[in-house]
Amino acid sequence: MPTWVICRSSSFTEPRGLSRRKRSDGFTLLELIVVLVILGVVGALALPNLQNLYASVTRRADRDIALDQIARLGAEALLSGRGFVVRPSASSKEEDAPSAGYVERELDLPADWGFELDRPLWVQPNGVCLGASLTLVDPRGRRTEHDLEPPFCRAR
Repeated sequence: MPTWVICRSSSFTEPRGLSRRKRSDGFTLLELIVVLVILGVVGALALPNLQNLYASVTRRADRDIALDQIARLGAEALLSGRGFVVRPSASSKEEDAPSAGYVERELDLPADWGFELDRPLWVQPNGVCLGASLTLVDPRGRRTEHDLEPPFCRAR
């Protein structure tokens, strides 16, 4: 019985070098263009969302700065031994004059931020806050309401 042997040596089939294809160690221009188009489409879809994310994080951080400033009023009053009053607006100064030992206090809010209070926010010299309802207004006009609950004026 005959045994068939298959020889894969290039010396029997074709002259050396003709059967081998030249390999290049790079990418074709078409492959590079396809990758760049895909990256462009993904970037065009993701960039607006990243900008909104940045604005949202910045707005949240500014809001937290304002609320932390109010929460620190109690500690400042306790350390200084003087009470503070934060007025809802300049027009209410005549209505409710501060008692002896109380200092008018302005809030140092981030740029273009505003606030409204339903009544003056009183912080006693012992650090106890009497509470109020605070509305923060961001630069876009969005309003967030916070209840500043006694005794620490932490926002809820």
